[in-house]
Amino acid sequence: MAPPTIASPTPSAYRSLPLDGTAFGVSYGFGAAWVQVDPPVDQVVKVDATTNTITMRVEGGRNSAIGEDAVWVPAGDRGLLKIDPGSSEVLMTVKVDASYVSLGAGAAWVPFEGGVVRVSAKSGKIRTIRVSGLDAPKSVRATPDGVWLANKGGSVFRVDPATNQVVTEIKTGAGAHDILVTEGAVWVTNYQANTVSRIDPRTNKVVATIEGVGSGVGIAFCDGSVWVSRLAEGIYRIDPSTNAAELAIPSLENLYGLACGDGELWISSASSTTPRVFRVPLP
Repeated sequence: MAPPTIASPTPSAYRSLPLDGTAFGVSYGFGAAWVQVDPPVDQVVKVDATTNTITMRVEGGRNSAIGEDAVWVPAGDRGLLKIDPGSSEVLMTVKVDASYVSLGAGAAWVPFEGGVVRVSAKSGKIRTIRVSGLDAPKSVRATPDGVWLANKGGSVFRVDPATNQVVTEIKTGAGAHDILVTEGAVWVTNYQANTVSRIDPRTNKVVATIEGVGSGVGIAFCDGSVWVSRLAEGIYRIDPSTNAAELAIPSLENLYGLACGDGELWISSASSTTPRVFRVPLP
């Protein structure tokens, strides 16, 4: 089946929601997309998938991660917030200056310049893990057997959550930023190099470099494919069996964050003139 297409430069063929600030990171859970919106909004907003309206706002939110019973939002010097996705009640506040977060191995993981903070998802207890060479941290992705930390200089660090020790540093490409973990692969967008690195977690080696995609940072796994953004060009679909990339959703906007949920691909726009979040039904 042919990939979905958004008409460029105005993708009016699909549902969207205007936002009042440039939109970046997106996650999906509890029947909603959670979108980080820059100042003057300076919030993570919850976009309800049924009503296509904003039903919650988290002041100062910089990112989000979906847990089993809560949404975790790093909110800068406000700390890391564990939030009830229905009532918006703050269930826990952890005093760490946080911009990114991922959940795995019973913990929330927050990178900082020089390492990563491990936060117990139940108690909020903090453990600081130093990572030599991590000087420009970006996103983090945690799994039961590996915590992956992107370093803007062009590498990814792997931490073993069982020992809290650094396993290795893997060279990727300039501007390493977003990370996606799928079965048997770790994918890294290198936005300055405009490439995607595919890492084999069994060997901790880069086994493929996909050229010409990744400058938009966002990456997600939906419907058996890897989806990745390229600024001012659109969303590409990568076939994991061949590592071949094809333009699936053309758009002249600066499409950025990606998330998959309930048969739709949610895409944030980092365009300053028409910031919004799109929802594209998967074929």
